[in-house]
Order: sequence, then C-alpha cells, then structure tokens
Amino acid sequence: MKADRSIPLAASIVAMMASGALAAPPTCEGLAALHLPDTTITVAATVPAGTMPPIDTAACRVAGTIKPTSDSTINFEVWLPSAGWNGKFLSAGEGGYAGAVNYGGIADALRRGYAGGSTDTGHVGGTADFAPGHPEKVIDFGWRAKHLQAQRSKQIVNAFYGRPASHSYFSSCSNGGRQALMEVQRFADDYDGVLVGAPANDWTHLFAGFVWNEQALWNTPGVYLTPAKLAAVQAATLASCDALDGVTDGVSEDPRRCHFDPATLACPAATDGPTCLTPGQVTAVRKVMAGPSDPVTGASIFPGYFTSAAGEPGAWPLWIAGPAAPGASVQGFFGNAFFGRVVHEIPPPTPWDFSSFDFHGDMIAADAKTAFNFNANESELHAFRHFNRRGKIIMWHGWEDPAISARSSVAYYERVLRDNDDARDFFRLFMVPGMLHCGGGPGTNSFGQSLPQAKPLSNAPRHDILSALEQWVEQGVAPKRIDAVKYVNDQPAQGILRTRPLCAWPKTAVYDGTGSTDDAANFRCRNPHGQRNHHAEGDDADD
Repeated sequence: MKADRSIPLAASIVAMMASGALAAPPTCEGLAALHLPDTTITVAATVPAGTMPPIDTAACRVAGTIKPTSDSTINFEVWLPSAGWNGKFLSAGEGGYAGAVNYGGIADALRRGYAGGSTDTGHVGGTADFAPGHPEKVIDFGWRAKHLQAQRSKQIVNAFYGRPASHSYFSSCSNGGRQALMEVQRFADDYDGVLVGAPANDWTHLFAGFVWNEQALWNTPGVYLTPAKLAAVQAATLASCDALDGVTDGVSEDPRRCHFDPATLACPAATDGPTCLTPGQVTAVRKVMAGPSDPVTGASIFPGYFTSAAGEPGAWPLWIAGPAAPGASVQGFFGNAFFGRVVHEIPPPTPWDFSSFDFHGDMIAADAKTAFNFNANESELHAFRHFNRRGKIIMWHGWEDPAISARSSVAYYERVLRDNDDARDFFRLFMVPGMLHCGGGPGTNSFGQSLPQAKPLSNAPRHDILSALEQWVEQGVAPKRIDAVKYVNDQPAQGILRTRPLCAWPKTAVYDGTGSTDDAANFRCRNPHGQRNHHAEGDDADD
C-alpha cells in the first residue's frame, strides 16, 4: 500500500491563484493573510540580520500550524531572504524523534541564499511520549508532516517572491535521511534533489537492533563494556587492517575488510582486566558485530556494527554501551521509547521491558503495526523518475557509524541498482571512512553535509556535497568524488589536519604512492582491489 500522491504543487498554485488565495500583498507582513489548506499563519515578520539563530541577512520569517486531522498540530517555519535570494528552497530535516523546528538548518540555508524551512513534525519535545493514544500524531511524525511542510513552504515562497522556487532541495541526516527517502518514495515531486545522510530508513529493524545490543550487554550480568575495553577493541581491530588500504593512519578505508575476532582479546581464564574481554564480553561484542537475526528463520533483521572505531568517545561508548545502566545508551533510549511508546503505547513514565523482546513474533507484530508509517525501504523508484525526471539523490554514510550500521545504506543502494536500470543516472552513494554518526570520528568528516561544524574546504562541487547535488540537478554533471577535510580537533579555526577524497560507490580512495598521505591530491578513486565493476562510473576509469 502506498500513500495517496498529492496534487502537484504547480496545479495547486494555479487553483489558489484562481480562487484569490495568493492575492495577498507581496510583503512579509502581508503573508499573515495567506490562505492555505488546513493551515494557520501565526507569524509573518521581517527579522534583521543577527537574529537568532544567527543569520547573515534580513529575512522574512513565516511560522504556521497545519492541522490535516483533528489530532494534528504540525508547526512549521519558512524563512525567506529579504535580498540575495538564489531562487531556490532548501528544507532541513529533523533528527531523532524531532519535536522542534530545526533553526540551525534554516540558518544554514539562509547563509547560502536559499529560502529555508523545517517543522517539529507534529509534536513538541524530543521523545516518543507523544505517541500513546495518538495514531494521527504518529503518522504526522512518520511522513505526513514533512510532505505538508514541503507543500506549504513552497506555496509561501511563491506568494512572497511572486514566482515559484526554481529548484527545491532537501538535506539531512539520520531520521532526516529517512525523511528524505520517504519524500522520494511517496511524494516524488516535492524535491528536485535530496541529500540523504546515514538514513534510518529501515526504522523498525534498526530499532530492533538497538534492543538486540541492549540485551547483549545487559541480559547477562557482568558483560558491560567500559571505554577502556572498547579502546582496546578498536586498537586490536586497526592492528589487523589499518594498513590494508596502503596508508597507516588510524582509519580503515573499508572496515568490511577488517577481520577482528574479539577472542584475541580474551582475558586469562577466570580473570578480568581493563583492556581484555571476559568470555561474556567476547560473546557480547560478537553479537553487536553480527546484528540481530530471526531465531526461527535465521534471516538477518539488521546488520551489525564495525569495531575499527569502537573506542571513539562518540562511538560505542555513547551509542551502544552508554553509562553503566540498562537503557542509558543512546540506542537504549531510542529503542525502548519506540517499542514502549509507539508499538505498545505504554503511557509515560512507565518503562518498557527490553529484556524479553522476541526477535521473531515481536518483530512481526511491530512491522505490522508501524512499518508503513516509519520505513522507507522501497527500492523501485519509477515514480520518482516519472514525476521528477531531473530529480537526483546523493546518499552518504560514515563507515564507523555507531547509530545506524553503514551496511544498511550499502544494502539499500545495491537494491536500488538492482531494481532500476537507470539508477546510476539519478542516484549516487558516498561512503565516508572513519566517520561516526553524521559527523565526527577520526576520518575526513567535513564535506558540507547538514551540520554547522561540517564546513567544506570551499563551496565548489569538488568539496561541498550540496553544491555537487546542485550541479548534478541543474547542469547534469554527476559527482564522482568529493574531497573531504578533517580539521584539527574537528574545529575549522584550528586548521586542516588532512584531506581525502570520498568516492562514488563502489570506488575507494587509493594512494598514488608519492606525496603526503594527508593531501587528497595524492589519491585516486579506483574500483576495489583493482577489479572491474559495471556499477562503477566509467568502470576502471580514473576520477
């Protein structure tokens, strides 16, 4: 079953013009009188440069509420540059359980000349406490709010400037990446180009993986993994595979080539220590690496996680192990809330017991109830190609992501390649070695993705992934590589530590053998292991 495709924006604008709905004066304050379906404009005011969030230019701020059902309250905002508009619209996404307008994303859009927008997705607060007894709010969060925000934002852009945006883009990560794929799959004409970062698109199975990891660490006493033990796991993994890419730099170019066995860190019999693993901890690490599977069919539910950056503070110590208490990890927070509040609709503050989750029967029940509203797994994208022939998708994912296994994006992309003969004409994947969830980590982790700290080397398409998407949509030039940067202490003001190319999948960066290994100019994008691959751009052609 698919969601009903809404009337294309151009048709709705024509209808509104005919009815006089767009007859408001072309001033910011005049937008308060704009009549849009199921929508109330609550703010229409010009704000000066320097207004929080810090914006570089004056803008027209429009805020409103959309109520598609009696139990819906979708707050959204669109900010429109008073001068210097580039003619386009850029929507931010909302991570986690959302619950607030992404003002940082709007500010980033304005800095680049876009009109920018965001929504709270229909509830306030970054938890799932809104869900019990409110199925319409669950639908709003799952997919409806982002679609309606796109429609209303573009209608407001058209009213303010007297012409529609020439192009509409979407850029976000995590739940925002899931939102981007949901838009592509269900509302193909909402955006011309989307940047899909580390998408949580297989939501129900991803969150089951969170519960799997929680059970691995807490259903057996004494297997909690301390930061010191995780640092030892990372060091042992890199010792086995760091040099396989020809450069020893503390980063694995493709961690699937690492073959680390946790048993190599086993403590002496009947002992424990800060940098070794007890038998229970060996088992726990193996479970996290493997990911959950159905105990009846044996089928994989969600892929497991890599260990080559497991000890980084923002990796396993934060997301998977967390503080020494059940449910205290970030994965535990999200997984328990989803199954407790959304699936079982347990009212807060009553907790849900993760320890008895059945990865066969309970998984089937969760999918039956929630998969349609949360999962964006469709790989046959004919509708996107039919309704939006200029539409383009760039997906990116950090290989060392401790929140959403990078294997999931590779698997989804490979399914799209299989199910669409022209997939390479509109969809590219860039994997980021050494990067954690959406950013951070020891790799080159800044390339203009949807984070304020992810400052690219420049706004040129060679360095900035949003500019690369624009160039592909507007000029037909497909991206082959993006030169990313690692700043000292991840602070741009402290200088550049290293640059390295990110290569269009399945190519990887290969060192030329001369010059600094910290300079992207000394690397080429090549097919893995020198093999030809019909999915690669130009087969073995250089970048």
